[in-house]
Amino acid sequence: MQYDFGFRFNVGNEVGAGHFFRCLSIAEKLIEKKLNVIFIINDKNGIESYLKNKKISLYLLNEKNEEKRVLECKKLVKNISKLIIDLPSHNELYSTKLKNYFKIIIIDDIGNKKISSEILVNGSIVNEFQNYSFNKTKTKYFSGSKYILLRSQFVKIRKEVKLQKKIKKILVVFGGSDEKNIAKKILPFFLHKSYNITVLLGPSNKFKNELEEIVSKNKLIKIVSNEDNIAKLFAKHDLIISSSGITSYELACLGITSLFIPMDEYQEKTSKKFEKLGFGVNYGFWDNDFKKLEKIIFAISDFSKREKMYFLGRDLIDGLGTDRVLKEIVK
Repeated sequence: MQYDFGFRFNVGNEVGAGHFFRCLSIAEKLIEKKLNVIFIINDKNGIESYLKNKKISLYLLNEKNEEKRVLECKKLVKNISKLIIDLPSHNELYSTKLKNYFKIIIIDDIGNKKISSEILVNGSIVNEFQNYSFNKTKTKYFSGSKYILLRSQFVKIRKEVKLQKKIKKILVVFGGSDEKNIAKKILPFFLHKSYNITVLLGPSNKFKNELEEIVSKNKLIKIVSNEDNIAKLFAKHDLIISSSGITSYELACLGITSLFIPMDEYQEKTSKKFEKLGFGVNYGFWDNDFKKLEKIIFAISDFSKREKMYFLGRDLIDGLGTDRVLKEIVK
């Protein structure tokens, strides 16, 4: 079968779910235009439930090494017109090795590499993540928050998000895997509080049993997983405690009061930048300091602060980045 677009990204605990979801956001739009799409991935565990009833083909790579996976991708050249690559740690490798075989489109968010592609997209708000070496006559570069790739569900739900006077419902979410098990470390803080707490587990989370043990101690805490419409879930909550990967951009788009606990140095720079721009509060790396957590939640319970955050976040991220990128890649 011939495919108009191939998507090369990885799935699993180490890479998080953000790359899958932003590729899915583009793929869904392409399918609406009657274009054929295939995902070229290392693993399908954790994402199959999101692909039900979607006209997306899957190609599972056999190789474990990225150099060998590049060679495996070359074998698909006769079947794919354009290849979208979302592998921040390997974008330089793939674009350099495959530039003579496909029309290459790179999605990146950490910069500081050499890129050989027709189109380069980086929606990060962090300036230092926008540094690249590329041929300006051959590569079109689209950068900044107006090009952040979000699913259409966030644009659709935006108008329904309303601020409540008090924080009553809190959502805890730490990406696709929560590799550091931060949700479990935070939950004890809420055991003797009166908030309604929901913990959203990502597709690769392996700590469900441990979390359920804590949840059983308080009827106001519950766990949800495999949510198809995450935007709708977000919109039901007054405060969201999350990591600061792609989720932070989704929350800004909705204007929901956010407390960011970064998982790595890249996320830390993102959460600091969001805070500087007036959206969200950067807790910093989790340190088991419940007194600090309580002070922050008390401070952002002030309605005027949350209202300001609401408007600043929505102004910063309008949710139309996927549409803007789509216009460029289908030309």
